[in-house]
Amino acid sequence: VLDIHSQYLVECLNLHEFLVHYLYLLSSSFQISQGIIQFMGHIGLGLKTIGYGHACKWQGCDHIHPPISEAEGTKIMMEDLVQFEKCVEQSAPGLNDNQYAACVDFAFNMGCGAFGGSDILANIKANNLQAAANSFLKYNVAGGQVIEGLTVRRQKDKDLFLR
Repeated sequence: VLDIHSQYLVECLNLHEFLVHYLYLLSSSFQISQGIIQFMGHIGLGLKTIGYGHACKWQGCDHIHPPISEAEGTKIMMEDLVQFEKCVEQSAPGLNDNQYAACVDFAFNMGCGAFGGSDILANIKANNLQAAANSFLKYNVAGGQVIEGLTVRRQKDKDLFLR
């Protein structure tokens, strides 16, 4: 789905809106309740989430009253994305829009600390963009196990990074 729409999105939407749409497509592709978790749910290692990946442990959920609509989920995600956009902007200035979007998705999913210590960032800083793209694929493990959803997500991040 992203391949069909990405050219249009980059041309017609600002980058922040593109990231929201990209993350929505990713969450939809993982079949998370048609893209949105309307009630508090537990994913992966028991991490409580709602919406399109809002992690209660790190971002708080006291202000959220489920069930939430798609519009509320999008609003929460837009608010959440700001910190991850800043993280990538500060750590890796000068990326093109696709590289930036892939890195923001990684930071959104894994955290700014994980992005800051990743081989992805190390390779970007070494100006080895192919190695940076390949490095996305290393980050598909949670709790010591390869997670199919992370494998798919990392491949999509790699593909977007290389576009």
